[in-house]
Amino acid sequence: MAAPAPHSGPPGAAPPPRVQPRRQPPKQAPPAQQQPTGQPPPATPPPAPLLPAQLIAAIIAALGAALTAAQLVRLLAKIMALAGIGLLALRAVAVLMMSWPPDVLEGTGPAQRHAIRTNVTRRAQFMWSACKRVQAAIAAARSQGTPVLDAIAAALATEKRYMAQHIAASSQRVQASSAVDGAAEAYGNLLGWNSHLDSRTSAGCRLANGKNFYADRPPVVEGAPSLPGAVHPSCRCWPSAPFKGAPVMP
Repeated sequence: MAAPAPHSGPPGAAPPPRVQPRRQPPKQAPPAQQQPTGQPPPATPPPAPLLPAQLIAAIIAALGAALTAAQLVRLLAKIMALAGIGLLALRAVAVLMMSWPPDVLEGTGPAQRHAIRTNVTRRAQFMWSACKRVQAAIAAARSQGTPVLDAIAAALATEKRYMAQHIAASSQRVQASSAVDGAAEAYGNLLGWNSHLDSRTSAGCRLANGKNFYADRPPVVEGAPSLPGAVHPSCRCWPSAPFKGAPVMP
């Protein structure tokens, strides 16, 4: 048994109370920062808007890969949702797109290759525009309390007419580019532009008449790169040997 500790006070005095060492409280982790009560959590920033070029590129890839309307919907559902297109509109347009005849995918000359690239892009642009128009018809039907399926059917009837026009224009571009490539084989890359001049000749074709252009670099006529014979649905222009001293269209 341990002896009591001596004290230095006067005889007979009570020993001073024993002082216990102060214990340090255990260290605690700093409390996590909390949102003030009643304040909503910070909002998640919305995704960046999709650029039109991104949408068209995705549609081109999907149209090239899909064999059925269901596959086309699966490939495009997420990106179309980000662009505000619902599944009802996408499914309706996907079925329509599967009825588009197969495009020519290979060309032998530079003009044909340009026409094929243009056709692929225009097909994707038509699908995107059709999705937006059908989605707008669905939204209008819902806001007016009318049957949505009837609105989709009416919208698709209009889209079929538009699609027929696009298909005809695609075929016209391929035919015109074949004529240009044939002329380039005979006369070289520099060719002349000829327009049938009468009261039905468009302003762009009239301005292009008698000028030169490069077969591998379609000039801009009426706002877009075009070849003779494919400027517009009734285009009657044709290529020939280059005109001596004539300006070259950019």
